[in-house]
Amino acid sequence: MTDAFVPWVVAGGLAVVVVVLVLLLQRHRSTARTALEAAERTRRDELARRESEHREATARVEADRDRQVAAADVERRDAHAEAEQSRAFARRGMQWEAGSEQAILQACRAAGVNGVLMTNVVFMPVGETESGSQRQFVAQADHVLVSDSGRGLVIESKRWSGIVFDGRKPSAVHPAFRSLVDESSLVPPFAVHVRSRKVLNHEDEAENWWQVRVQAKGASPAQQVRTQARRLAKFVDEHTGTARTWFDTCVYYSSSSATAFVQSEDRSGTVTTRVVTNDHELQSALAAWAAKDSVPNRARADAVVRVLAGQGAHAVTVGSYRLPE
Repeated sequence: MTDAFVPWVVAGGLAVVVVVLVLLLQRHRSTARTALEAAERTRRDELARRESEHREATARVEADRDRQVAAADVERRDAHAEAEQSRAFARRGMQWEAGSEQAILQACRAAGVNGVLMTNVVFMPVGETESGSQRQFVAQADHVLVSDSGRGLVIESKRWSGIVFDGRKPSAVHPAFRSLVDESSLVPPFAVHVRSRKVLNHEDEAENWWQVRVQAKGASPAQQVRTQARRLAKFVDEHTGTARTWFDTCVYYSSSSATAFVQSEDRSGTVTTRVVTNDHELQSALAAWAAKDSVPNRARADAVVRVLAGQGAHAVTVGSYRLPE
């Protein structure tokens, strides 16, 4: 190869190199453009996904808020209705319990009880609803006595006139009473109430009839007061955050016009319920009850009283006890 051809060879080589470089640059640009377009598509897809998730999350939050608002509105209406029901219940109950309240207060003073008597305690039982319904219901305790030791006593007052048998079969009092009721079904706890009624006959003339009513099992006064005591203890525990509240029970036949034949204690349940028929028996029962726990415990007593007094009950202190502020 002569020296004259050398420049041409070099120039040809350089041209080939330039062509190769141009082809490589074009390929690199194409690859970069493709990668950029893919990244842009990925970015748009990610933005669309995030916008969709944001819309869904916002919709869920708004739906939850709407449900909470609706639930709060229903709860508010229910609470208002329940409050009205409680107030109506309290107004009706207080007019019947005023007489027995005074008798219990006198018995407390005579027995040397220190505490507070709350009459017509109206409350909403915890965890219970009306039979066949999801609505809560209003319960009522005639009288609740709380001593300065924190011990409680629920008193069921019955203003029954006529003749009363509680825990005693009528025939056990006198054979002539055997025909009053089928005694084969009388299993404690039970109460039989016999009273006279005036009715008009077909000639519109007044006639005197005897009405016999049997209240047995859950409808008996002894079982009624035990049920209310259990509900009340659970109610107090719920509001005080404890699990140790206990209420003793008593049935008080308060009508002075009644002739009552009773067992002094009803032991048909898991606990004993005192049954009293006059002021002397009531005083004796209260003295025995107070003696069970005579050591003052102001903190426990105040905690129970605060919960029950907040239910609109009529509270009267006895002895040295004073209502908590």
